[in-house]
Amino acid sequence: MLDVENSVAGIRTTENPLLTTAAYIIFGLLVFGISLFMLHSVKLVRVQTGEESTSFFTFAPTVRDVVKEAGITGSIGLNASPASLKDGEKISYYTVSEDLAATVRDGMKIRIYHNTITKKTEDEIIAAPVERKWNIYLNSGQVRVVDPGKNGMVKNTYLISYRDGVTITRQKIGSSLVTPVQKKIIETGTYEVASRQGSLRTGRPAKFVATAYTYTGNRTATGAKTRHGIVAVDPRVIPLGTRMYIEGYGYGVAADTGGFIKGRRIDVFLTTDREVDKWGRRTVNVYFLGE
Repeated sequence: MLDVENSVAGIRTTENPLLTTAAYIIFGLLVFGISLFMLHSVKLVRVQTGEESTSFFTFAPTVRDVVKEAGITGSIGLNASPASLKDGEKISYYTVSEDLAATVRDGMKIRIYHNTITKKTEDEIIAAPVERKWNIYLNSGQVRVVDPGKNGMVKNTYLISYRDGVTITRQKIGSSLVTPVQKKIIETGTYEVASRQGSLRTGRPAKFVATAYTYTGNRTATGAKTRHGIVAVDPRVIPLGTRMYIEGYGYGVAADTGGFIKGRRIDVFLTTDREVDKWGRRTVNVYFLGE
C-alpha cells in the first residue's frame, strides 16, 4: 500500500512542471499574438482643430472614426443652402483635410476646420458726383454752388464665409437702391477746371485762323470780363457759350464777337501785348467739347 502511494506521488511530481511550462508557453503565445495584433492595428495620429493639436493612439479604421474620437459632433460638410439664410443667420459646419472614408495610417495628420457662412446686409454710401460748369461771369478762382447734390445709398447683401474665424470669401448676392444719388453742380470762373470735364464733340478737329487780342476796355458780347480763355467767334459758325480746346492756347469758351471775326476765324484773349505779338496769326486745330 505504501509503495502504491509513493508511485502516485512520483507521477504527480513529474507532471506539474510540464503543465506549468505548457501554461507559460500558451500565455506567452497569447501575449505575443495580442501584441502583434496591437502593433498592426493601433495607429498614432495627430489631429489639429483650430489652434489646438493633439496626438493619440487609435484603433479607428477610417478618418471619419478618428474625427468622432476627436469629439467633433457637428455637421461634416455643408448640408444646407446659404441662399436660404435670413439676414444675420449663419450656418456652421466642419471640413476635414482628408477623405472621411480614407484608411487611417500610422503618423497620419488630420486637420479639422470649423467653417461658418453668414448672410449680412450692409449700407453703402454713394458719393455724389461733382459737375463743374464754367460761368463766364464769375472771376477766375470764384466758385458758386448751384446744386449741393445728395449722396445716395444702397443696401448690399453678402454671403460671408469664415474658416476658423478668418474671412475667406465675401460674395455680394444682392443690392437694392435706398436713396438715389443727386449730382452736385458747381459753377466756376476758372475755365480750365470746367473745360477738362468736357468730352470731345467730334474725333476730328476743325481748322480755324486764330489771331489774338488783349485788354480793350470794352465788355465782351456776353458781358463776361476779358481774361485768358475768352474767345471771340462768329456766332453764326460757333454759338456763344461753346467750349473748346484750341491747339497752342488751351481751353476756352466762345464769349465774345468782333467786327473782323467772320467765318472760320477766332480771336483768343492774351494778357499782354507781347503775348499778342508773339501769337500773331496762325491756323490752329479746334476741338469742340461736349457737356
